[in-house]
Amino acid sequence: MSTVKQLYDITRLLYETVQRPQAQLEERDRQIEEITKLLDKRDELIGQLAPPFQEEEKQLGQEIIRLNKEIDQKLKDILNMIKMDMKQLKVKKEKANKYSNPYESLAIDGMFFDKRN
Repeated sequence: MSTVKQLYDITRLLYETVQRPQAQLEERDRQIEEITKLLDKRDELIGQLAPPFQEEEKQLGQEIIRLNKEIDQKLKDILNMIKMDMKQLKVKKEKANKYSNPYESLAIDGMFFDKRN
């Protein structure tokens, strides 16, 4: 099997992987691990590409480019979802901390200043 065909197969698998919806956090973690492995394999295959290419390989290359644009967009969407989750987690932590210690933000040290000389 040619390197271009292998690259196409992995790109197609990566495309299908990023298209799956993430229902839960654990499933998203597994999906991210799978995406990372596929990206590593794809990177390795891209390094092995060497011209000249046959007509069939050129057509597969065009399809790879088309799929890659959609993959990039989905990866950006996944990244944005992760950023949103991180912001929500940070807000939850701050609210929990304020609830457990409501006077922490006040800068009162309990000192008394006498203005008389």
